[in-house]
Amino acid sequence: MSISLSTVIQPSRVLSALVSLQCLLAASTGVLIAAGGVGDLALPERLALALLCLAAAIYGITRYYRGRRAVHIDISGSGCIRIADMAIAQAMPTAKQIPSPAKLLEGTTLWSHLLLLRLRLDSGSVRTIAILPDCVSHDTFRNLSVACRWIASQSRPNAGK
Repeated sequence: MSISLSTVIQPSRVLSALVSLQCLLAASTGVLIAAGGVGDLALPERLALALLCLAAAIYGITRYYRGRRAVHIDISGSGCIRIADMAIAQAMPTAKQIPSPAKLLEGTTLWSHLLLLRLRLDSGSVRTIAILPDCVSHDTFRNLSVACRWIASQSRPNAGK
């Protein structure tokens, strides 16, 4: 069985909507607290709590959208993973970006409709890539899921014992 795969993983629209909704709810809570609609706090405490809610909402939405970019992932037949950011390749079309080798870590979550790939790059940094079914085609999602499950089973020392 060959598990080789090469695909571009687009950012999920569903995940973007969920993060935006969560930040909107945090900001709305801050507005309700500031207006005095929730609780019996004095004005300084209400304003401080409201600012904290608004700051959390702004931080969450900017942090998510700053790291949101398409990723090119290559999985070889032997299970080696290489990733490259598509934003860098599109910004400099003449320069070919070299994919970085990565290793699948233990905290990777492989569910039927969600893949959270925790990868350790050669630089030592850890990167998490969220893959939902709307990021790639149905067949590619299934193939990627199978490949990641195979790699995860190969990396466990007591797999199948």
